[in-house]
Amino acid sequence: MTSPTTSLSVTTGTDQIALVNVFTVDIERQAELVEALDEATRSIFTKVPGFISANLHVSLDGTRVVNYAQWADKASYSSALQRPEVRRHVEHAAGIARAYDPTLVQVWSVHNSDAAVS
Repeated sequence: MTSPTTSLSVTTGTDQIALVNVFTVDIERQAELVEALDEATRSIFTKVPGFISANLHVSLDGTRVVNYAQWADKASYSSALQRPEVRRHVEHAAGIARAYDPTLVQVWSVHNSDAAVS
């Protein structure tokens, strides 16, 4: 697992989109799925035009993995899905999960705690 220190800059009113994909997984396969997503992000998606970032989250009960991936625009995301290496990854991840629910979204607003603002 990587734990980089990073900041995220999001601007509302742009073409930027995010994929929020919630995977449902058997508890004993959560680590396998998040490792597959992590590896694909490092080796595939970081090289795809229009990819901005991804954050992987695991549920504390072990039954879900959430992938939040930012893209420059919907066209970049759609184009990525046509790439053979991306399609292979999607099929692999789908084979590990019991179900998944990909949703494309745009940022409406961003809020930070007063303590986070310096």
